[in-house]
Amino acid sequence: MSVTTRRDAASIREDWLRVALSTEPADRPEAEAAITGLYRLNGLPPPRFHWVPSPADLPHVDAAPLTRLFSGRRRQLTRDLDAAILVTQRRREQVRRQVVWPLNRSRLPFRLVVYDHDRDWPDVHDVSWLAYYDCLPWAPGVDGIDLWDRAARAGGWWVPHRQVCVVVDRPAVVHTQPGPQDGEVVVHRDDGPAVVYRDGRPAYAWRGLRVPRWVIEEPTADRIRNEPDPDVRLAAIQRLGWPEWVDQSAARLIATAPDPGNDAELHLYAAMEHTVLIVVNGTVERDGTRRRYGLIVPDDVADPVEAAAWTYGITAPLYKQLVRRT
Repeated sequence: MSVTTRRDAASIREDWLRVALSTEPADRPEAEAAITGLYRLNGLPPPRFHWVPSPADLPHVDAAPLTRLFSGRRRQLTRDLDAAILVTQRRREQVRRQVVWPLNRSRLPFRLVVYDHDRDWPDVHDVSWLAYYDCLPWAPGVDGIDLWDRAARAGGWWVPHRQVCVVVDRPAVVHTQPGPQDGEVVVHRDDGPAVVYRDGRPAYAWRGLRVPRWVIEEPTADRIRNEPDPDVRLAAIQRLGWPEWVDQSAARLIATAPDPGNDAELHLYAAMEHTVLIVVNGTVERDGTRRRYGLIVPDDVADPVEAAAWTYGITAPLYKQLVRRT
């Protein structure tokens, strides 16, 4: 892919990130016009629209028959678009790597919504497929993509019903941080709600995972032990801090060893479902202390020095030769 193409792809990816992360009030007339067009495209009369300020206000009514209809139509649309694309397979793969995969890996606000009536419907709101077709030219004559594009750009989450379409306004506040790989963004805040909806309702997220309020604001060892979801448990431990979790949970000490080139010890623990290496930072903080932190390491590592070497991607003998780390 040329430099120009990469720049264009990155620009389109960032454009769709801005759409997904927008906190501007929804353009209600535009959103309603686009969704009405999608209803007509599916052979349905225009619906009434009911706007709600947050996902908590979505009605507990089974919408699966209609969401399946819309989802099936979208699948046919993507097949038609794929057949009409005027570029090589190699170019398509490049666009997937540059645009689709980073957006798919990003944990964006619409993925915080839990819609229990139809597990497939959240995927319809994924902007990555719209960004993909934004990057690629196709032959004219495919109807519908413009309506999905307009609906995504104008409003928030929406759920179709036979007589009424329920639409969630965009959130008022969204906090994010860079994801683990280039081009990724995750919804995250470690000291309060990551998303605040227009009615003031909060949603908490840790590195893109929706979590209960206590994980962010009141993590405790007892709550962590009683949490059945392993992903939420891990988020709560990370929020609390691995050293604090090890101290409060009476984690089993596997082994200790001097840290080569650092006047401190390495401690390897079995902490619930994880093996964790507790290390001491080589740099003294301004208050004269040295920060402890924890690193998850493979379960089959029993030697603290080998565990420390693994975190650097080197062998234990090479790690022992380090003069000093910071």
